[in-house]
Amino acid sequence: MPLSATDLINNFEMYFDGTDMTNASLYLCIDSAVGESGAQGIIEAMRAGNLWSSDTAKIVPAEHKPMYAEQMEFIGYVSGKCEDKEFHASAYNHEKFPYNTERWEEWKRFIAANY
Repeated sequence: MPLSATDLINNFEMYFDGTDMTNASLYLCIDSAVGESGAQGIIEAMRAGNLWSSDTAKIVPAEHKPMYAEQMEFIGYVSGKCEDKEFHASAYNHEKFPYNTERWEEWKRFIAANY
């Protein structure tokens, strides 16, 4: 069953690159099955592919999630598997943090090729 924008926001930890603005409004959506170590492995692979900055990844705080659900325009998501556990990458758009179409396409290709 497809996930909605709010499913991704409310049911997953949303990791983002707060430094590289070409990654604005792009998120890795990680649940407890993949966990922190799985998330960091995916992020390291993305760094090696020049798709994530070297700075520490940030996580959307739980108290900000209602604002995300209200203010972000959902673009779409893709899924991958890390050690047979599913994770997602999602794109949203926000007037202050517009997503980069080309970078989103790069994320989708990277996940399809590697996960």
